[in-house]
Amino acid sequence: MARRQRSIEVFDTPSAMGGSFTVSVEAVEGDKVKVRVWYGRATYHGWESWPDWDGVIFETTRDQLRNSRRKALYRDRD
Repeated sequence: MARRQRSIEVFDTPSAMGGSFTVSVEAVEGDKVKVRVWYGRATYHGWESWPDWDGVIFETTRDQLRNSRRKALYRDRD
C-alpha cells in the first residue's frame, strides 16, 4: 500500500487582490515558478478543498515566495 503524503512545503505569495495565497511550487524554470494554490483545510480523511481557489495554478517569480513552512494535508483527529 502506497503511503500518502501527509504534508507539503508551502509559501505565501501576493494574490494581487490585497492579500496573499498559500502556494506550493509545481515547477521551476529559471527565476519563474509555477505554483498551486492551497485553499481549504486538513481533515482526518485528507485535504478538504474549497473550490473557489484551491488547485488554481499560475506563474510568479521566486522573489515573490515568502514564509516557507510545512502544511499538513491530514489532521490527527477531527
